[in-house]
Amino acid sequence: MIGVRLARRTMADDPSEQLLGVIDTLDELAGSCTPEEAAEQLDPVVLQAFWRDWPHTSVWAGNLWRTLNRDLEAPASERLDRDVDEVGGSG
Repeated sequence: MIGVRLARRTMADDPSEQLLGVIDTLDELAGSCTPEEAAEQLDPVVLQAFWRDWPHTSVWAGNLWRTLNRDLEAPASERLDRDVDEVGGSG
């Protein structure tokens, strides 16, 4: 977990950038090896930390995804408030 801790220190303080960085890093790892290969190749201490911490992280990520899914599952609708619509060209 030392590498993860160092990554946390060097990532931007913005939570959005942190989340994107974590997703990119995990996606890159997932693309480079199968779960079976990772279980064989990764450091045993890292694997134990993953085993210990992943359930909490997974629950948090799942809850965030479900929250976003509720917000995003309804299609966008046309905006009917003409006072705030920009028409441009005036001036």
